[in-house]
Amino acid sequence: MIKIVVLGSGSKGNSTYIDVDGKKILLDCGFTKIATKKRLATIGRVVEDIEGVFVTHDHKDHCSPWIFKENLVIDNLEEYPFISRFLLSHDSECFGYTVQDKAGNKVALLTDTGCIPEEVIPHLYGCSAILIETNYDVDMLVDAPYPTELLERIASNEGHLRNECAAELIELVACEKLQYIVGLHLSSNNNHPDLIRFCMDSIKTGAEVIISEQKKPSKMITLM
Repeated sequence: MIKIVVLGSGSKGNSTYIDVDGKKILLDCGFTKIATKKRLATIGRVVEDIEGVFVTHDHKDHCSPWIFKENLVIDNLEEYPFISRFLLSHDSECFGYTVQDKAGNKVALLTDTGCIPEEVIPHLYGCSAILIETNYDVDMLVDAPYPTELLERIASNEGHLRNECAAELIELVACEKLQYIVGLHLSSNNNHPDLIRFCMDSIKTGAEVIISEQKKPSKMITLM
C-alpha cells in the first residue's frame, strides 16, 4: 500500500509525505521544522514518524538545513530498496524518484526540470500516480514583469516545466493503472489551476487531476 500527501509545493517550500508498506518517508523537506510539524499534524503524523528523507536537489525550497541535524536517514537508497531515482534537467543537480510497494503500485515524482530527458521516460511506465511539475503557462510567463534573465532561466531546458510539456509526458507514459496526476510547483504568478486541468483533461487519461498548493497539504492518495 502507498499513501501520499503533498505537504506543500511551490517556490516557498516543497515536501511530499509517502508511506510505502508502513515505511514513512519525505521526498524533499523545504519547510522549517515548525512548518513541517504543523503540516504533518494535519494528517496525524509527527516528525518522529519519518524514517528517511530523499532530496531532489539542494535549493533551499526543497532542502531545509534542519533535516541534517535530526536523526533521519538522508538519501540512503541502499536502506530503502523500494525507492529509485533518475537525473532531471535543472540548474542544480536534481533527481526524480519512483517508489513501488509490494503490491506493485508505482509512483513517480518529478519536480524542478526544464525538460524531460529521454532516459527518464522508461522510469515512468506502469505508474499508478505521477506527481509532476506544472510550473508555468507560456502566455502568462511571457507577460510576467520579470527581468529578461529570469524569464530565460525559467523557460530554459535547465529551468522549470511548462504545463504542455507535463501533459505531453503524461500522455506518452499513461497506462490503465494511472489513477492520479498531481501538479507540483505551481507558480503563483505564471500559472493557474484551471490551465493545468485544461491541459491534463485534454489528453483524456481518465486519471483524477490534483493540483498541489503552497499553503496547505493535498488530500491523501491511497493506492492499494
